[in-house]
Amino acid sequence: MALKNLMNNYFYGKQGQGDYTVANMPQNRRQLFGEVFRVRWSGLIGVNLLYMVAWIPAIVWTFVNFITLLSLAQEGADAARAPGLINTWLLIMVPCIAITGPFDAGVTYVLRNWARDEHSFVLSDFKDALKANWKQALGVSVIGGLLPFLLYVCWTFYNSMLASSMMFIVPVALVLLVGVLWNLASMLMMPMLITYDLKLKDVLRNSFLLTVAKLPWAVLIRLLTLALPLLGLAVSMLVPQTQNYVPVAVGAVYLVFMVAFNKLITVSYANWLCETYLNARIEGARTNIGLRPENWDDTEYIPEDDEN
Repeated sequence: MALKNLMNNYFYGKQGQGDYTVANMPQNRRQLFGEVFRVRWSGLIGVNLLYMVAWIPAIVWTFVNFITLLSLAQEGADAARAPGLINTWLLIMVPCIAITGPFDAGVTYVLRNWARDEHSFVLSDFKDALKANWKQALGVSVIGGLLPFLLYVCWTFYNSMLASSMMFIVPVALVLLVGVLWNLASMLMMPMLITYDLKLKDVLRNSFLLTVAKLPWAVLIRLLTLALPLLGLAVSMLVPQTQNYVPVAVGAVYLVFMVAFNKLITVSYANWLCETYLNARIEGARTNIGLRPENWDDTEYIPEDDEN
């Protein structure tokens, strides 16, 4: 019986059980995330490995450039060559990042359902979501690939002009602001894209509006997703002997598990914002999905069949 319940939890979520009642439901988002992670943590490994397939070109290209940069440093090459190498790296990264968009849409759909404590079959649902959303997802990833290159070019140019006039501090600050806002808003783009029937411009606009409206939360969630590399950096600084091993360990964890775990965090955050500020305005759309209703009696809970 215990094994049967465990398998039901894994494939269908707790809400998929026949004897599941409202009393069993989590009361808040923190409890919901804890329940989902307890059941799905092993499934995140498979999702992570699936998603990493799309990132192989970007990883290989980054590794090649990193090795080249190390070689230049060991040879004592002119530091002026480094910006050119970074420019080339970022330029080739544009198509490398662009191809990840459709994969991102498929993975996000699976994780969105899991974050709601609903069932989702990884391969079939991933494939369906990829086919249904690949065009818009590609648009998001193309912008996401172009932006680092364009921002670096602008930042380098305006930063070099600071020597002639401090007035150029304004465009330098704007470049940094655009980069930060895009990074924060990107946590909402894919969840919104695969959940609602919106044009790409509306997905981008709503993502930025919700991010700015809840900016402290956006910063907090992003810091949570950066907890492991920040911890690794702290360990490397405090224990210099580990500097050659910590990056390898952190990278290995990201390749196997951490990317999917971070996406589960950001998708859970996106579910909260979308259900609170978008679904509440859509007639018939569900809100607080996976949470115990405020007014309930101890009866069998049957979730509604709703795409939103």
